[in-house]
Amino acid sequence: MMAGSHALIGSASWLYLAHDMGLPLLDPVALGLAILGSLGPDIDHPKSWVGRRLKFISIPVSKIFGHRGVTHSLLAVVGCVSALRWDGQQWHHTLPFIIGYASHLVADLITPAGLCLAWPLRRTFAFPLIKTGSFAEQALVTVVAGWLYAQALGACG
Repeated sequence: MMAGSHALIGSASWLYLAHDMGLPLLDPVALGLAILGSLGPDIDHPKSWVGRRLKFISIPVSKIFGHRGVTHSLLAVVGCVSALRWDGQQWHHTLPFIIGYASHLVADLITPAGLCLAWPLRRTFAFPLIKTGSFAEQALVTVVAGWLYAQALGACG
């Protein structure tokens, strides 16, 4: 998926879960962390939105692991949780980042390229519903994000 799609789905996922857990919806730090998390896995692609801004990280990660390798795996999620907890962050900072990160992985699972969720095993998992950058991506993201936002804001009972 494209960066904008990941950011929309990541922010909507966080707001939906924050609402469900009784957390403040308009916490700008939490929302920013969810969006950052939703873009984070693409640090392994130098031409991605985040990769272009952090080339000094993106280029070596890309050369060592390739795109949709370790940063798109369950190991990366565990690593993020460990790193964020290790730095002494509280769960209210860790959770939105992880939700955003996980939303990225779920979104990429529905593209034909899929993910190596069990990296370093090479088995790819995919449920190819949409092609990256297609009208179908835009339509699906609009519907899913819209529904999640409506649920979080209480518009849909």
